[in-house]
Amino acid sequence: MESALAYFEENGWPASTTIPSVLVKRRLVERHWLPDDADIRVTRLRVTTGLAPEVEVFLFPRCSPGYTDEVGAQERVHGFENHVGLFMDRPEERSLTRLADRLETTGRMVYEGSAHNPHENTTMLYFAPSAAVAMSRRRFPRWELQCAGDLTACADRRPVRTEAVYSAYAALKANHVDAGLTQSARRRPVPVPVPVPAAVREG
Repeated sequence: MESALAYFEENGWPASTTIPSVLVKRRLVERHWLPDDADIRVTRLRVTTGLAPEVEVFLFPRCSPGYTDEVGAQERVHGFENHVGLFMDRPEERSLTRLADRLETTGRMVYEGSAHNPHENTTMLYFAPSAAVAMSRRRFPRWELQCAGDLTACADRRPVRTEAVYSAYAALKANHVDAGLTQSARRRPVPVPVPVPAAVREG
């Protein structure tokens, strides 16, 4: 952690105070079978002056429980956490719902889920590209809506279409780039959400 922050400082990229990640940690734990006490943190960098966007960086210290080089290799090759984040500083449930609706219709995206991070009091909603869109190479295929405050109730009313998310993940995996993937990482597939049969869901 200290070496990463020192590297940012050496390059003139002011970093915000690191805080524990909630949503990304949950996703990494599920994808890579990490222990619950894995230390996943997040910071934001200012890499240019002026009104440029911040760069969000997730840090997984080598001394953390569950760390292996394979985790980083798999994340890079599949671009799982590459995303564009939109921050809503004064969100209202109505405007958030309308924007999320637009992303899932005109934007051809699929809602993946949400989480509230109490460490900074923000709520994140994640969207993956639909399977058809995921087959087209894009640098940042995912979108995140980050909202000030706790909008858990609003986010929980939006259904996660499990089968569509599964198809999106499968398409992202099929459209990956092999460069830089280690041999050991190739032997261990990255898990994706398993579609639940309708009979099971209803029963």
